[in-house]
Amino acid sequence: MPPSTDPIYTGLGQAVRIGTDLLASLVVGGGLGWVADTYLFASEPWGMVAGLILGLAAGIRNAYRSAQRWK
Repeated sequence: MPPSTDPIYTGLGQAVRIGTDLLASLVVGGGLGWVADTYLFASEPWGMVAGLILGLAAGIRNAYRSAQRWK
């Protein structure tokens, strides 16, 4: 299927991609923080909090990079 030339669908696709990137980075960061809390350190809930903060920072960075590539 060829890419859509309609600007509404193009913008919607970019917005969905950014939202998915943000959600995925939060899930991965929170999951790694949970694993660190549960299996590596006995520091509940601080590993998960740190993982969520790092995941949020990574997600915002990815969203910024994606926005820079827009036409």
